[in-house]
Amino acid sequence: MKTLKLLSILTLALFGISSLAAPVNEKDTGRRDRKTEPFHAIKVSTGIDLYLTQGNAEKITVEADEDIIDNLKTEVRDGVLRIYMEKSFSWRWNVERKVYVTFRELDMLTADSGSDVESQGLLQVKNLKIDASSGSDIELEVNADRLTVSTSSGSDTDLKGTAGYMEASSSSGSDLNAEDLKTKVCEVSASSGSDAVVYVTERIKASASSGADICYHGSPSSKDINESSGGDVYHE
Repeated sequence: MKTLKLLSILTLALFGISSLAAPVNEKDTGRRDRKTEPFHAIKVSTGIDLYLTQGNAEKITVEADEDIIDNLKTEVRDGVLRIYMEKSFSWRWNVERKVYVTFRELDMLTADSGSDVESQGLLQVKNLKIDASSGSDIELEVNADRLTVSTSSGSDTDLKGTAGYMEASSSSGSDLNAEDLKTKVCEVSASSGSDAVVYVTERIKASASSGADICYHGSPSSKDINESSGGDVYHE
């Protein structure tokens, strides 16, 4: 009897373990097109993946699990497309939240709170301000007259293409990789353990401080270099 009881307990225990180990059914993923007003700037946050395409008309498509897709907000206010998860959303890192945006013109792009932005194809812009913070990642291919780039708080920004002028700053452990972005004139600063890599053909002004590194490629004829507090500026 004791042996039978022990076997029953072991069987129940094994059943409980196998139940815990059983895979959870995947939720259905929804995909919806959304109407939008015209916009010239985009701000994305709360761990959302944003894919950018340039076209002849504004278009928005969202993709997420059906049980959260209504919590994924895309709203235009004062010409800024704001993409975020509303506060009532229960954060889950393993849940996909994707937004596909087509724009006509863009002059500002802001990413924060662990969001990721990626361009799909070359983006033609005149004057674009890029701001990445709080662990967000931005990857763009652009052809720009002027770029203003700010990376901070552990964020990463990767740029390629061409630009006539770029003003860039990197701080608080963030990384700016613009080796594949050929700029004529570049003003770049880095601080607080951050890294910046740029490519310059005519003129560079670089300032590194507080353990930050700036690496520049190309052969600019004019160089204004400033290093302080363990910062380093070097050429490769």
